[in-house]
Amino acid sequence: MGTADYKRRQEFLMRDHLKKLPPPGTIDTSTKDLSMSTMFTHKMAQVQHLIQRQGSAANDDPRYAYLYDDMRFKRNIFYWRNFRMNDLPPEIITHIFRIAAWSTSTPAEGTHIRLLLTSVCAKWRRLMIEDCTLWSAIWFRDPPPYERSLEWFKRAGGAPLDIRINEHDADWKSKDDDWRYKEDDHRFTTEQMEELMDKLLVKVSQIRMLVLVVDNWPPALVVLDKLQEAAYAGKAINMERLEIHRMGQPLVWLGPGRTPAVLFGGQTRALKYLCLSGVHIDWNATPLNNLSTIDLRKIAMNASPTLNRFREILLACPRLQKLSLDGAGPQPSAKKPDHIPIDLPHLKVLVIGGFSMLYSCYILSQFKAPNVRDLTLMNLTGEDYTSLIAAITGRYRELRLLTLYTVNISPTEGGMKAMVKFLYAMPFLSYLRIASTKWHVIDAFNEDPREYGFGRDTVTQSFPQNRQVLCPKLQTIEFQQLSGTKIAEWAARRKELGAPLRRAYVNSPYVSKVTAKEAEMIQQVVGLFIAPLGSTTPEERALATCDRYGETI
Repeated sequence: MGTADYKRRQEFLMRDHLKKLPPPGTIDTSTKDLSMSTMFTHKMAQVQHLIQRQGSAANDDPRYAYLYDDMRFKRNIFYWRNFRMNDLPPEIITHIFRIAAWSTSTPAEGTHIRLLLTSVCAKWRRLMIEDCTLWSAIWFRDPPPYERSLEWFKRAGGAPLDIRINEHDADWKSKDDDWRYKEDDHRFTTEQMEELMDKLLVKVSQIRMLVLVVDNWPPALVVLDKLQEAAYAGKAINMERLEIHRMGQPLVWLGPGRTPAVLFGGQTRALKYLCLSGVHIDWNATPLNNLSTIDLRKIAMNASPTLNRFREILLACPRLQKLSLDGAGPQPSAKKPDHIPIDLPHLKVLVIGGFSMLYSCYILSQFKAPNVRDLTLMNLTGEDYTSLIAAITGRYRELRLLTLYTVNISPTEGGMKAMVKFLYAMPFLSYLRIASTKWHVIDAFNEDPREYGFGRDTVTQSFPQNRQVLCPKLQTIEFQQLSGTKIAEWAARRKELGAPLRRAYVNSPYVSKVTAKEAEMIQQVVGLFIAPLGSTTPEERALATCDRYGETI
């Protein structure tokens, strides 16, 4: 499942099946449908039995997975035609609709599912419209004056609202929706955003989540100011998640005459998730306590919180689970003699990117996070970051997922030794996400740690010739902007070492970069799948909820 070939196969089977069906209501095909469903169920059981008999070799063979999924899809075609959906009680049907709408992997897919469900029949449309919760997640992706989105806003009634405004979609083709155009060409003006926010803030106390993606300053500032004004007017703000992304030139900042807004006028008691990209707030006047996520991106240093304020925020968020600093961090100041790193025992996800080597080390010296499971290092270029790798080696022994995007490590003996030592200290690493990185960094995963002085006293019979393997639990790789041929050779080497991968993912925008020949080479070693942009893979979701022994946490 998940490959482009599998999706094409599904579409072909569906079209072929629908062509052969009589018009709805003309012929009773229920007996035949039941028989075909039963037959494919038996075939699925036979394939499953065959896989069990052949053991791990069959489990790792993508051909068996393809065959089993193919049978399951055919079974479902006939099974669901026989299911008496409309005979169920209305509350059960509504619950099924909720599962269908909220089980999608992307907001766009959720929007599409809701539109489909309202188009099936009059009964389904009535049940859908009567359920406020089905319309409470609203994505403003239709053109102004947003008639469809505002209709959904009305249908949501008094339900908690999750609102997304103007998020970028790869399928949008108009000039106004393309971030590559200069800022002044973007469709949102101050007046347009003011008009939209005035309509939305009628239900400001119901807004649980607000995600805003715009291209220039005025609409972003309108949102911050309107939320501040609403709070000062006495309206309750119960927002749990706020994301504001200004996607234009990151370091183009407003003049000194602009006073930053106090977020929610200080009503931040419900806030758990804060993401600010290319915009800033009054850090000192805004209470920021008990957050689960702090995500700061592309904020100029003079608009960032001071080091003292940054440390105050971390101390006030003892259960912080995600900290992401991408080109945005505290203003540097001299380290005090009594400097003590802040303990963040619940931090699971850490992202560091867009900094100099010295500043990266400076940031990481501010806190301790021994239980990080997901580490991202990105856009660390222009100098040698070997010292950074050495500084964080051994800190994250619980790591399961490592992301390396454009990380510059010296190809010298010292650089390779630092990288090998870094990987040697990650015995539970299971998932590698990598892009635009020099190949010697990736090759380090297949180095023999004993040649660099590590693990010489360790005896293992798990791998060929008693050879130690770095990150022996690594099973999944997700890649982009890398040679498919080299990925295949790298995966083949892991297999030779006795630590084979189970799956390789390529991000959907880069599928076309992998040639048919390269895809075939990868498929011969490990199953190749597509990772939809903006969504997580099944392996990622599993790693987020399991401990080192595979038990749910």
